[in-house]
Amino acid sequence: MITGEIKMEAHELEGDWPTSPNWGPRYSKENDHSKLRLDFSGSETVENNYSQTFQDMFVLCMLDGKRNGTYLELGGDKPRKLNNTYLLESEFGWTGNSFEIEEEKSEYFNTQRKNKCICTDATTYDYASLDYPDQIDYLSLDCDPAEVTLRCLKKLPLDKHRFSVITYETDVYQDGADHQYEQRKILQSHGYQLVVRNVMNEGHPFEDWWVDPTVVPEERWKPFKFGSLGTEGREVILL
Repeated sequence: MITGEIKMEAHELEGDWPTSPNWGPRYSKENDHSKLRLDFSGSETVENNYSQTFQDMFVLCMLDGKRNGTYLELGGDKPRKLNNTYLLESEFGWTGNSFEIEEEKSEYFNTQRKNKCICTDATTYDYASLDYPDQIDYLSLDCDPAEVTLRCLKKLPLDKHRFSVITYETDVYQDGADHQYEQRKILQSHGYQLVVRNVMNEGHPFEDWWVDPTVVPEERWKPFKFGSLGTEGREVILL
């Protein structure tokens, strides 16, 4: 990304992007709070969300608005726009690290966020070197292409750390089902519960959403179980 593009992104983030129909938040308190499929503690304070397809709202629903949580975000990209952890950090006091392989993106990210972005190849990083609790509240896996995301999953110390909520970008609509099948096999073998499969964005199935059923009670995740053909993210979170 060249310098001019970084400046344009800054304008979008700090200027008109929250009101843009293409890039703006998908949730607004004024229009959507009463439609939440499952309310959570502190939901009345959330004016907007930032994730592309309500991933941040899903995390808060599953963990009942947990404050001061921890996250690991593989594929940080932009610091706010369409970011899965900005709401958690800025309004719920979460801490964690994001990972981004592109140096320019990582540098810009770190000018905008309190929690830092590590510029590295997430498929080769030694995650055991991080000072994280055994139970991490949220894992966001969002790299391109699907093969890279799967390699990141395989690199994580899944026998050392567990994740209460996982959102995993499969991009099954364009990359096929082989990588999706393998990530499901891995996560199911570690005891995770697949809650929403084939979450869609504008008609394209591209993510699977998981929970650790030893941490997230069934009464919180069961209302979000849908069929396997895919459901728009907005329809997952809102009635």
